Amino acid sequence: MFEPTPTSNRKRIAVIGAGPAGLVALKTLIATREYQDKRWEVIAFEQRTDIGGIWLPDPSPGDQPQTPLYNSLTTNLPHPIMAFRDFPFPHSTPLYPKASVVLQYLQDYVKGFHLHPYIRFSTYVTSIKPYSLGTTGVSWNIATKSYPPISNEEVTWTNVNTIVIANGRHGCPFYPSNIDNFDVWKGVGKVSHSMTYREPTSFRDKSVIVVGNGPSALDISPELVGIASRVYRSIRKSSTTSGITTRGQPQDEEAITICRPIREFGDVKEGVVMLDDGKILSGVDHVIFATGYDISTPFLGPPVVNKMPNRERAYPMPDNWLINSGQHLFPLTKHMIPTPKHLPLGSFFVLGLPRPIVPFPFIEIQCHLVTAILSGKVEMDIEGENSAVHAMMEEMLRRFDNRSDLAAREWHRMDGERQFDYRVEIANLTDVDPNTTIPEWQRRVYARKLELRKAWKEIEKKGEDKRVTKDVGKGGEHEWVELMDRILEEIDKGEQNRGWTKTTD
Repeated sequence: MFEPTPTSNRKRIAVIGAGPAGLVALKTLIATREYQDKRWEVIAFEQRTDIGGIWLPDPSPGDQPQTPLYNSLTTNLPHPIMAFRDFPFPHSTPLYPKASVVLQYLQDYVKGFHLHPYIRFSTYVTSIKPYSLGTTGVSWNIATKSYPPISNEEVTWTNVNTIVIANGRHGCPFYPSNIDNFDVWKGVGKVSHSMTYREPTSFRDKSVIVVGNGPSALDISPELVGIASRVYRSIRKSSTTSGITTRGQPQDEEAITICRPIREFGDVKEGVVMLDDGKILSGVDHVIFATGYDISTPFLGPPVVNKMPNRERAYPMPDNWLINSGQHLFPLTKHMIPTPKHLPLGSFFVLGLPRPIVPFPFIEIQCHLVTAILSGKVEMDIEGENSAVHAMMEEMLRRFDNRSDLAAREWHRMDGERQFDYRVEIANLTDVDPNTTIPEWQRRVYARKLELRKAWKEIEKKGEDKRVTKDVGKGGEHEWVELMDRILEEIDKGEQNRGWTKTTD
């Protein structure tokens, strides 16, 4: 039983969130010898009634949904690459499963590792405050209330030694701040964020602009075709070919018109939208911003970090230890460990900040570093790490002509193979074997994930998906790798239209 106040000298560790990041943090922490020997106490606080984070549907989303999960969502990565490394998806699972399958996977993960007793559900963390500083670390007071709120409820305070922030990156919608008359359009309901999107029928016979070039935009825009009267997709680097995205992934319909970014919203009634290349669109009924999310830590404030995102700074204010610009949290070494002297090593961790990444195994390896640090197996020269991350920021600012907003946006970016190199780096700091944790095939498959997903959609359209995956995985991970390699080989041979075959013994 995790009591609000310490009853022994055990190290007390609190995980904020019980989505995928929080679950793997719990699993990794309770697997340690320190926990088994009762030298550690572990708890997780979760606002919602169940585990799953963004994969748990919100039955009443409204204007502020608890998840961006839309009805048709399937994974944009094949499940063999997205699974936790020690917990594969069941055999015969569709290569790109629906959200409900991922939720069941996470529920199985919780049952398999007996995590439920460590999670305090329907608990909203209102604030986390440092209350003592010392050479051995900072202690924290966590204020919680019931969720949904109960009238006149008193705050419960819980004292811990270590905070692990695992509340995800999909809770605070990001909108561009440089569009004139944005507030006017948003005020009359003609602007929304993809976080509130659930299905296309509410846009029937409307002219819609989808802003963005990420997974949500690539899913939502073709889904609107045939229902909306016209569909535009606004991106920073426009393609000259209508219907082709800059990521090289053909859209399902030629009816999607690629256009430049929005510079200004004009007359609301006439639906006038001005683009940054001078073109003017008229008759626009709605704009969906699929523009990502701000880093959100609403339970933290000064002196730890600024309460609201500050987009004008790359470095913390003098009275704060960290800066949250919305797009980056700084200074952190390894993108997860604070380097200010006020936050000694082992007192505070943040999981899953980099993007775009394969999140489950990425955060899994971060959790191995968390436990290695807390157990004393890994030590760091935090002063040296602090100097190093500041030098990297200075270099990035030079690269972007001292544009703090651009430097912040790029700080946690890990395009291409950088995320795999990072995972190898973290594995080498711990006792995890990188060859097992980051096998070579993951780099190969990730590099062609868009081609693979397009091919899988063709397999599904032909009704061959269940046959292709039947019993695959029973013999181990290599069967999934062989299947993905076989699909990619057929793509290379131009055999997509000849029917997909599953090799049988």
